[in-house]
Amino acid sequence: MIPLSVLDLSVVTTGTKPAAALRNSIDLARHVDALGYVRYWLAEHHNLASVASPAPDLMIGQIAAVTKNIRVGSGGVMLPNHAPLVVAERFKMLEALFPGRIDLGSAARPAPTAPRRMRCAAGSIAARATISSSGCSELTLWETRDFPAGHPYNNVVAMPDDTPLPPIWLLGSSDYSVRARRPGRHGLRVRASFCVL
Repeated sequence: MIPLSVLDLSVVTTGTKPAAALRNSIDLARHVDALGYVRYWLAEHHNLASVASPAPDLMIGQIAAVTKNIRVGSGGVMLPNHAPLVVAERFKMLEALFPGRIDLGSAARPAPTAPRRMRCAAGSIAARATISSSGCSELTLWETRDFPAGHPYNNVVAMPDDTPLPPIWLLGSSDYSVRARRPGRHGLRVRASFCVL
């Protein structure tokens, strides 16, 4: 059998309200898990009337809890929207609860057509710029603990500290090959780097 996967946007239609779209995603995940699909990924989109899920990590937990075998992941977490420590801790928690079934798909930047949504999600232009420039590298450093000597994060540990980050998948953009090399230099399990159109 050809390995099949789902990238789910939790689509809202004229006949499906957002709350129903989220429940439909859970039903679809149960169905494709029973069919033997390999992966079920959830996208992160903000301020789109046609997409119900802005928080893939919340949906990942819900879907992993009602399925048995399928890997569940993010396609992907937009690093400019989140502090890398928060991403690391949420996905380490998911990995602790559902070991071997979680994927962390991430992207360095959302679509260039969404600057207002980025500002709202990241909090401020200054914060967004800092996160965007270092988010991927910082995310991997929460796992490897290779912060430079004297770095203010040296004494901060991403919890739960007995659980590794799940495999990281990097979503492509013009700089995807550069970003794919960074986690590898730190010994992290970067599974693939690909482009989502």
